[in-house]
Amino acid sequence: MSEEVYRPRRPEDSNESLNKINAMRSAAEANENENPQSFDPKKAPFEVKGKVPEQFLNAMSGRTAEASSGNPASSVAGSGQLKDLLEGLKQNTSIYEEVVLPSKGRFYDGENGPADGVLHIRPMTGEEEQILATPRFVRKGQALNMIFSRCIKENFKPDNFLTVDRTYLLIYLRGISYSPLYDVEIKCPECEKKFSTEVDLNSLVVESCPDEYGPVLEDVLPSSKYKFRYRLSQGKDENDIQDHRDRRIKNFGDSSADDTLIYRTALLLEDIEGLTDKKDLQVLIKNLPISDVSYLRNCVNEPPFGVDTNVEMVCPSCLQEFDVDLPLEANFFFPRRRREKTQA
Repeated sequence: MSEEVYRPRRPEDSNESLNKINAMRSAAEANENENPQSFDPKKAPFEVKGKVPEQFLNAMSGRTAEASSGNPASSVAGSGQLKDLLEGLKQNTSIYEEVVLPSKGRFYDGENGPADGVLHIRPMTGEEEQILATPRFVRKGQALNMIFSRCIKENFKPDNFLTVDRTYLLIYLRGISYSPLYDVEIKCPECEKKFSTEVDLNSLVVESCPDEYGPVLEDVLPSSKYKFRYRLSQGKDENDIQDHRDRRIKNFGDSSADDTLIYRTALLLEDIEGLTDKKDLQVLIKNLPISDVSYLRNCVNEPPFGVDTNVEMVCPSCLQEFDVDLPLEANFFFPRRRREKTQA
């Protein structure tokens, strides 16, 4: 057993080690002289010297050429056919449609959005659908911004678009990517029976911003007669409001009073009689007459333009007529297979 015990080896004589190293270098130089074929360091990611099989050199040379071309598809079997197919798709997916935003650009300065209200947008591809199918993007509110950034030709930050313009773009994008026909399931408020129906997105009414509206927004409260200034919500405001709601639920649970409406109103107010602090504005709103609160909420949430998402329905069971706000269900961007439905 004693012979099997590990013992550290003594270091070899330093001169002997040096001689071995020199001998190895000499052998390497001799091999290089016998086969001088090697890579150009400027063209290859590393240099290979010595006796190297010719097949290996040819293969590596081909890989280097592919890497320098920057075309990952060229390394795939049947790449010629794939390239032709991708080129054919590019002719369709690179076609952008011109759209005029409901705001007509009155609230943009050319930096945060199109001053003329004109954008160019293309249909989604499988890559955009993959973004929508990624839960972490959807959960963090990033998915829609990522889709807009990829499908809109102009280089604007989607967070800066007005919410009413974003809603219009969302519906328009769905229509040109899949179909303007949208399948929904509705519960009748009268008989409480559920039924499936079809909404034609092209039938939704789109109102353009009146010439006399904005960009500076100010008004007077009907009861208190306080003067106030406000703005319209943007994409980043919607994310802020959602974060506030999530924090409240996390800290206080669902049993606490929901202050999201007051928080939203205060966020979009510029001032009331010169009062600008958001926390102070929330306190003031809580103490305003309810008629003033309702007036404020309508001003900041319901501008006189945008897509009218109110849809008329008729229950097939009880024939009750009623209106619903267009439901944005999971199949809005993941349509189900078509079947016979009641036309809305």
